[in-house]
Amino acid sequence: MSSNVIEAAAGRRQEIFAAISSATGTDDAVKAVSHLLAVSADEAREVLRAPLESFVGATSEQPDASSPSSFALHPFRDSDEHNALYKARSTDASSATGGTWDESRTEQERREGLKRIDSESAMWFVAVDGARGTQVGLVFGEQVDDGDVDVAIWIHPEERKKGYGLLSLKESRRELAAFFPGKHVIVRAPMAGDK
Repeated sequence: MSSNVIEAAAGRRQEIFAAISSATGTDDAVKAVSHLLAVSADEAREVLRAPLESFVGATSEQPDASSPSSFALHPFRDSDEHNALYKARSTDASSATGGTWDESRTEQERREGLKRIDSESAMWFVAVDGARGTQVGLVFGEQVDDGDVDVAIWIHPEERKKGYGLLSLKESRRELAAFFPGKHVIVRAPMAGDK
C-alpha cells in the first residue's frame, strides 16, 4: 500500500476512527473509509489493517488538550455493574454480536473472556466519563496468534457521537502498549460473531 494513503488516513484520523467505531461491520467500515479518503475498497481494507501507531504517532505524544481529563478506561471486572454493560453490548444489534446473543451465550463469552484476562492474553476495559460518573462503553484488547493485539470498541448507543470512540482508542493504545510491549495494536472493524 502506498504510504500516501496511510498519511492521508493519519491526517483525517478523527474521521477515520469515528467511522470505524460506528461501523456495523467490516464491509460498512471499508465503505466509510473508502468514501472518506476517495480510495479503492482494497486500499481502505489496508488502512483498516494498519497498526494503530500509523495514525496516532509515537507513545510520547501528548494528550489532546481538548480531551476531557475525567475520561478513563477501567479494567473490566467480574462485577454486577460491568456485567450489566457487557449484557447491554451483547443485545445491541450494531455491535459485533449482531444483537443475537442470548443470556447463556453472553455468560459463556464473558467467562471465557475473564479467563483470557487472567491468563494475560487479553485486556478488557470499561470506558468511563468520570465527570458524569457514567460507563459509556467497552474496549476489548485480544492478543491474536501472531502476537499482535486486536482492539474492538463498543460505545453504548445512547453515548455515541460524543467523541468517546476516539478517546477510547487513544487511551487503549496507551494501556495496551504498556501491557503488551513491543506488539502492534490493530483496530479492526467488528464483525458479527466476534468477541
